[in-house]
Amino acid sequence: MYLLRKTTAVLLALLVSIASFVGIASASDSKKVSVDVATNYTTLVPGQSVLVSVKISNIPSGRNGLHSGKVVLSYDENVFTTEGNIRFDDDLGKYIWRDDTFFIPSKSFETTDYRIENPYPEDSNPADGRQEVVLSISALNNKTINSTTNEAFASFFLTVKKEVKTQDTLINIVSKETMLEDTAGNPVHGYGTTSAHLLVGAPKRIEIVRGTLPPTSNPFKLSINSGVELNALAVFDNGDTAYVTELSSWETTDPQVIKAPVQGNIQAIGLGKASVTATLGSVTGKHDVAVYPANAPELIEQEVVHVIITRIPNERSFAVATVVQVNVNGKTAEPGRLSDGTVYVSLRSVSKLLGVDVGYDSTKKAPMIDGKTVTHFYTFSGVSYIMARDISSLLGAEVKWDEKKTTLTIEASVRKK
Repeated sequence: MYLLRKTTAVLLALLVSIASFVGIASASDSKKVSVDVATNYTTLVPGQSVLVSVKISNIPSGRNGLHSGKVVLSYDENVFTTEGNIRFDDDLGKYIWRDDTFFIPSKSFETTDYRIENPYPEDSNPADGRQEVVLSISALNNKTINSTTNEAFASFFLTVKKEVKTQDTLINIVSKETMLEDTAGNPVHGYGTTSAHLLVGAPKRIEIVRGTLPPTSNPFKLSINSGVELNALAVFDNGDTAYVTELSSWETTDPQVIKAPVQGNIQAIGLGKASVTATLGSVTGKHDVAVYPANAPELIEQEVVHVIITRIPNERSFAVATVVQVNVNGKTAEPGRLSDGTVYVSLRSVSKLLGVDVGYDSTKKAPMIDGKTVTHFYTFSGVSYIMARDISSLLGAEVKWDEKKTTLTIEASVRKK
C-alpha cells in the first residue's frame, strides 16, 4: 500500500520538530533560511510511490520577508519515474503534476495568501542521468510567504521504477537553479538545503502481520465467518521495514477454509487450517491461519487484539479525501480528513487548542500527547494525524461527528500550561 505506514516502522523523527522529514541530511544553519526536501519513507520497493515534500523554513518576516520562490529538485531518472503522476496541460503547453498527485497541506496556503503552482518536470541536462521538478510559490495581496511549523508547502508523488536494483538514492535541492526573492525584489542568498536519502530495492523477506501488530510465528486465530486485515511487511538487509500490502499478490493454500485474500483482507469460510501467502517479485511470505467455531476457547485471547487493529489510509486516496472541518472547544482547528470511513485530525493543531503537550516516545518511535503514547498515527505531507476516536481514550474528550456537515466537534477541558 505504501511504505512505513504502520507503527512498527513509522518515521524516525520528532513529531514537533521534524514530523515527516525523515532521512534528510542536515546542511543548514538553524538561523538562516533553509529549503528542504524530504519524504516520509526511508525505504522503497520497485513500483512503490513516494510522497516528496518541499518546505522552506526560518523565513524572515516584515520588510525582509519572502515574496516568491522557485524551487528545483533533482532525482535519479534511472530510479524514479513520473508515469501516472503527470498530465499534459493544453493551456500551459507542458506536462504538470495532476491535481490528485500534488498536495497542498494547509488552508493557509490557499489563493488568499499564496499561489502554489502544480509542479512540472524538467531535464536541464539530458546527459547527467537526473531529472528535475520545478515548483513555484508566490505571495498574493501584498502578503509575505511564511512557514507553518512542521508543515510542507507542497508535496507530490514520484514512483520507483519496477526494475530497480537495490541501491541508495538521493532527492535533493538544486541550489544553482532554486531562486528565492524578498518583498523588495532582491534575491535571497546564502540559504541552506537538506536532501532526502532513500534505499530502494527488493526486501530480503516478507512477514505477514495482523493489522498493525508486530510479526509473530504463532498462527492467526479466526472464528468461522469472520474476517481480518493482514498486511505484508517487507524487511530489508539494513533493518528497515516497509508495508507492501497492495503491491503484493495474495493467495491461500485452501480456499475452502480461507477465501482468496484481496489486498490482505481475508475471510474465514470453513473450519480447519490454511496458509496465506504474499508475494512481491521473487520474495514470498507465508503465515498459517486456524479457523475455529464461534466462541471457541482458543479465541478468547484474541479479543484484545481486535481492539488495536486499524487501517492507515492509502496516501493517494488520503490526498483527495474529503476535507473535514474540526472544531475544538468552539475554535477552528486545522482541517482533518475523512478516509476509508475514519476521520483523522491534526495532532499538533488539536493538542494546541486543548492545551496539552506533544512529545516523542524514542523507545516506541511514536508521538506522545499529554504524556501518553499515540499507538496509531499517520504523517502526510509534514502533518501528523491521529484517528479522531483516539482523542476520547487519550484525553477523555467528547468527540461528535456530523456526517451531513462533515464536521467534527471536540469538547474537553483546556489544560493550563
